[in-house]
Amino acid sequence: MAALTTSRIEELILYSNHLTDSSCPHLASGIRNNQTLRTLNLSKNNLEGPHFTDLMAALTTSRIEELQLPYNRLTDSSCPQLASGIRNNQTLRTLNMCGNNLEGPHFRDLMAALTTSRIEELQLYSNYLADSSCFHLASGIRNNQTLRILNLSNNSLEGPHFRDLMAALTTSRIEELQV
Repeated sequence: MAALTTSRIEELILYSNHLTDSSCPHLASGIRNNQTLRTLNLSKNNLEGPHFTDLMAALTTSRIEELQLPYNRLTDSSCPQLASGIRNNQTLRTLNMCGNNLEGPHFRDLMAALTTSRIEELQLYSNYLADSSCFHLASGIRNNQTLRILNLSNNSLEGPHFRDLMAALTTSRIEELQV
């Protein structure tokens, strides 16, 4: 990761490397000072934990445009850190968080951050999202000016709040939706 700070790498794929939360400070150090990294793929690791905050803090000063975090065992408790990372990042356009477990009270933090982000593609399939998430999804979608692609498939969004989500979609700029 120290070498990453001075490299000219544009894409870093650390897919399925058994990285854990303890790797996050090192990852953060590497991406914080890198000026060329545009794609970071951390899929299929286990980044949930207290040091995940370090990684998300580094995201705020990076130039990363695409962040892949599928199947990282992220839970609702990661949402405030994710929110902080995307809220303050001016370059992030694609965020993939599929295959995690983001359902819970802190999911609203992530959706609130979506309203000020520049994310164009958001992948949230297979996140155990339930009807209770629809209100927060609706708010995030309704107030986002850049989101064009949204994947919510393989969740359990049916219920009384699903209509809030559908109403928000009518006023959004989303061009591609998977539910």
